[in-house]
Amino acid sequence: MFGGKWRALEASLREMRGHIETLQGNLAQRTEEIETIRKSLAAFEERLSGTDARVTHMTTEITNQLHELNSELEQLANGADAASAAAVADLRNNQVRIASEQARYAITLRQDLAELAELLRKTRS
Repeated sequence: MFGGKWRALEASLREMRGHIETLQGNLAQRTEEIETIRKSLAAFEERLSGTDARVTHMTTEITNQLHELNSELEQLANGADAASAAAVADLRNNQVRIASEQARYAITLRQDLAELAELLRKTRS
């Protein structure tokens, strides 16, 4: 009478143990995968920070060079004849164009970096 029920119960318990062991294996695998992803994200975040620092440094250097060029153009314009003044005006126009392009590139790059940082933040959540 109770023998059949015990055998069925034992079979159910063995089946449950098998499922639990499978789930434990899956959990261990997922835990390793998560740790690998965390390490990759940390490395990516470090590279992103380094890139941001380099961009900031390069932007500062270019800005300083444009200011130096402006000072030299001012000196040249002060002692120039009409033909030289036209050349200085062309140089100044080119300087403004280069500065504008540099600012656009810096803004675009910063936006890209911000998007990557946001993506990184979302993947960590």
